[in-house]
This record gives sequence, C-alpha cells and structure tokens, in this order.
Amino acid sequence: MTKEWLLRCFEKELPGEAAHAPYMRYRQQFEKSYAKKQRRPAAVAIHLYLKNAAWHFILIERSTYNGQHSGQMAFPGGKPDPTDPHLEYTARRESLEEIGITINQGQHIGTLSNVWIPVSGFEVSPYVFLHDETPLLQPDPREVQHIEEVALQDLLSDSSLTLKDIEISGGQVLEAHPCFLLNNKIVWGATALMLNEVRMLLGES
Repeated sequence: MTKEWLLRCFEKELPGEAAHAPYMRYRQQFEKSYAKKQRRPAAVAIHLYLKNAAWHFILIERSTYNGQHSGQMAFPGGKPDPTDPHLEYTARRESLEEIGITINQGQHIGTLSNVWIPVSGFEVSPYVFLHDETPLLQPDPREVQHIEEVALQDLLSDSSLTLKDIEISGGQVLEAHPCFLLNNKIVWGATALMLNEVRMLLGES
C-alpha cells in the first residue's frame, strides 16, 4: 500500500448501497420504526497514517454513559457546533476534542456515503483524512475510554469478518449480526457500515 494507491482508491465511485447491503436485514425494522424521526447532521473522521511501515486507522472506544452509543467502537466525530462552517470542519474539530489531532492535520482525500443512525436520528458524513506523519494521539477521558490503532491490512483480511449476537436497548438481541473483529474488539452498527465501504474501496483495487 502506497500513498498514491490510497489516493486512487478513494477517487473511485462509492459502492454505497452495496457496502451497506449486508446490514440491511438488521436495520430495516429500525428504519421503519424511526422513519418519521427528524434527521440531524453529524460527521466522523477516518484518519489514515503510516506506523511501523504499515497503514493504520483510528477507532475509539466510547466512554460509558447513559446514551445510545455508550461503550461502542466508533470513529471520532459528532454533531456540528453552531460555529462550524461545514461538516468537514466538524469532523476535524471532533478529532481535536476527542483524540488530540489538530484541525489542520491530514489531507481530505474522500467522503464516504452518508449513514443514517435511526435510533439517534443522526445522518453521518464520514470524512477520510490522509496523514504524512503519524499523529500524536491524546484521548479525552470524558468521551474516549481507549484509542485503537488498527492496521488497514487487518480490515482487508477475511478473519476480520464475524457474526455475533448483539444485545441492544430494550433487551432486544440482533442474532448473528455481521460485525468486524479488529484488535479483539467487536465493531458493529453504523461504524461497521462505513468500514465495509472502506474495505470494498480498498479490496477491489
């Protein structure tokens, strides 16, 4: 994997629905239940960088709190502040606040397909940033329990794909839900949809 190769990957047409399709059986009931819920914009950042001669990206394990996404694996991100000029800035600002990556770090090389999260109402725009240097990471303990640096090659491996019963609010269980197993952490939900689109963009090259 070279920088030029990654740039070419993210210039391709997005697979969109094809990347999200494996998860639709599990999302349809929620999309129907929350169909009339107002969609609110949000943004996340996918940071790519070289470390020990291999390309990596960042996932965060969210702190435990009383909310829909407590303790989940995710990309840094959140909703826009009133002073944010655009959603790319939101992704950069949230990266600064949550993991310490300064706002001007990283070249924006692509934006993935939006992902709607029915239970919270957020429609998330995922921004991809490429770094020439390994960023210095500093987690905000209020929001981030742990930072995971994941090798891109691990995402492309078939061993990263798994099925798991996921317990959600209300005692419901999503049986044999498609997930990623990365750094021994289960990644599901909207983050898994975004990862699958990255995986398809890189895997088809």
